[in-house]
Order: sequence, then structure tokens, then C-alpha cells
Amino acid sequence: MSIISSVKWITLSLLTFSFSVLHAQQSTQPTTHQNPLNNIGEVKVVASGFISTEGPVWHKKSNSLIFSDIPGDTIYALEADTATLSVLRNPSNNANGLVLDNQGFLLAAEQKTRAISRMDLATSEVVPFISRLEFDGATKKFNSPNDIAVFHDGSVFFTDPPFGLRGKTSDLGFNGIYVRYPSGQINLIKRMPLDKKPNGIIFNQQQNTLYVAISDDKSGPIFAYDVDLKGMLLNEREFVYAQNADGMAVDKKGNLYVASRTGVEVFSTTGKKWGKIVLPNALRTTNCTFGGKEMNTLYITNRSGELYAVQLPALLEQ
Repeated sequence: MSIISSVKWITLSLLTFSFSVLHAQQSTQPTTHQNPLNNIGEVKVVASGFISTEGPVWHKKSNSLIFSDIPGDTIYALEADTATLSVLRNPSNNANGLVLDNQGFLLAAEQKTRAISRMDLATSEVVPFISRLEFDGATKKFNSPNDIAVFHDGSVFFTDPPFGLRGKTSDLGFNGIYVRYPSGQINLIKRMPLDKKPNGIIFNQQQNTLYVAISDDKSGPIFAYDVDLKGMLLNEREFVYAQNADGMAVDKKGNLYVASRTGVEVFSTTGKKWGKIVLPNALRTTNCTFGGKEMNTLYITNRSGELYAVQLPALLEQ
């Protein structure tokens, strides 16, 4: 074989290998050609007696939805089959966003303490987890940790807007998006002025995309980031927009659900808007998550005394 032929063979092999790698990466991405809102069920009340709910997270082991009532200062659990409501924690330090970490502990973003706590659901023990930030040579309080997302290696990503300050002065003088690594080190990922308010944060199921909602009274962006295997964020972009964007959910097909002022807005993996789920009286939604045995029940928290849920049959179709 000549040198030129060898070069051509090597080049062709590299191109073939590159195409195979790219194809393999693309094949891991879910496709969302079908509107997940097709044949959607009726939006129903599943529990009531609250003030304003937030932070829904599905606890598969107990077949329950765990959620918070911020002004009610309580974290609840709702067993899905029996509709039995129980109090997990009261007071909750005005807990907002909730998430289960990789060990099954419940992390809560607390407005009152301006910190994130960790609760053992088996013993009900609550301990501080993320409480202060070393910044500019001083130990400072966060503003008001709001929402939390956990990476597969145990790293905890969270947003820190000013919502819970309630007139208090920010120690930091800015809002931010942070990550706490398993080592305990906390890094500031993105610094924002106090009038830019990071809110909901969530990974897609493959954890190769991270979404962060920026809440704005008119229309704020939902940022999307590519995530590498080590949890590094790359390629920041404004993915979609929503008014008063808040908490978010991602279904098994990769569609993004954004709680907003007028309902839950639903987008495909490419940013196409599928539609909106509206609550009675166009209630302002605060967050949402999937649960149930088939993970096709969307639970929706909101600024009212009632908790809502809706079935999405299209998610069960192949």
C-alpha cells in the first residue's frame, strides 16, 4: 500500500469512527416527535388545606409525593393510592425547593435559615448541609436558596435568588447559581445582579443537559447547559422563555415542563412549544414533578390551598 493510500485509509477510518461516536451519542437522546399533551386527562385536586405549595418530589419507596407549603412552614407527604396526607416536618424553616439526594436523604432549600438542610426520612433527623459561603475572605450567608438538582456523582447544584430575604440586605450583593461538590467545596457557577432571579433548576434524565429558569415578571429565559461526565457546564444558551418561570419537570421522553404565572408550559427537547396546562381560574403555578407507578402523573404546586395532578397518557406510548 502506498503512503497516499495509507493516509486515505486512516482518514476514512477516523471519519467512520467519528460518525459512529456521534451516532452513539445522538442515539442516547430521547426523541419527542409526539405531543405529550395529546389525550391529556382532567386536571384534578388531589389534596387541599394549604396556603401556597412548592417543591414537589416523588418518593418511589413510599409511593408518595413530598412537597412543601412555604408560608405554612410544613413539609407534607401524600400517599398516592390512599390520598393519605401526613406531616413530614413542622416547622420546616419555610422550606421551598426539595430534592432527594443519591442516598435518599431529603434536601430542603430553606428561606428562613437561608441554607439547605438534609433530612433522614427514616429517623426524621434534620441537619444543616449547605449553610454558608466563603467569599472574598469572609463567611457569608446565602440570599435564599430556592431549588436544587443532584448530579450522579453527588454534586448538588442550586439557585440562590433574593425571594426569601423579605427586605433584608443581601450579604453577597448578587444572586447566583452554585454547585456543592461531594468534597464539600462550593463553587459559584454564575453570578447575577440582584434584579436577575435564578429560580428552578433541573437535569434531564440523561443528566447531559441542565436547565435553569430565570424568573421575570414579563418573560424570562430558561437557560440550557450541556453537561459533561464530570458535571462541568458548557454551551450556555437561552433555550425557551416563560413569564415568571419557576420550578420545572422533565418527562421520560425529555420534554420540559415549566411552571409559570399562567400555567405549566411544555416544550420539546428542541424548544418547540407543545402547549400549556392551565389550572382552574388560571392559578399561578410554582412547580411540578412526575410521579405515580407509571411516572405519567404530573403533580402541580401553586399559589392556592389546593394541590393538583393530571394524567398524561401519551407518555406511555412508544
